[in-house]
Amino acid sequence: MKKLYLPILLGTAREGRMSERAAKFLLARAQDHDFETELLDVRDFVGAGVTKGMAEEPANRWQEIAARADGFIVVAPEYNNGYPGELKLWLDQLYSEYANKAVAICGVSAGWGGGIRVVKQLVMIMHQFKMFPIRNALYFPSVQDLISEEGEIGEERYEKNAATMFEELVWLAEALKAKRES
Repeated sequence: MKKLYLPILLGTAREGRMSERAAKFLLARAQDHDFETELLDVRDFVGAGVTKGMAEEPANRWQEIAARADGFIVVAPEYNNGYPGELKLWLDQLYSEYANKAVAICGVSAGWGGGIRVVKQLVMIMHQFKMFPIRNALYFPSVQDLISEEGEIGEERYEKNAATMFEELVWLAEALKAKRES
């Protein structure tokens, strides 16, 4: 059976973004699991100040990636109790390519909550896209203190939580892929 393709989406273009640390952590841990992944950065798809959608080349590239993907891992910071506008622009470019695919959501915050509100909001958005969010989201509170610039965390529980998230995502992505192909 062909390996699943589960890209990691870094959903903020903000200067000095700390979510990149969480994305690097996940990318490194994903290498220990039996699926293909890569880190996709919203900066490479949605330009600054864009309100009418993506330029043709990145839009076409995103459509190809999303159609190929068996699911997604979304890393999103919580800004003012919500998610970044550029993530919304990125996701809104497509619709049918997301249907019946699994998604894991990882919330990031500079404070204690770890992106609880952004995860909750993105779960609703993913349902609208006919996607299936897994139950075990990851939360990265006080990310500036938790994760190094290189993506390293000194706490064992994050390793375990990431592994659990990947296992659940793979299980659901395989089940949904089998259903789509039947």
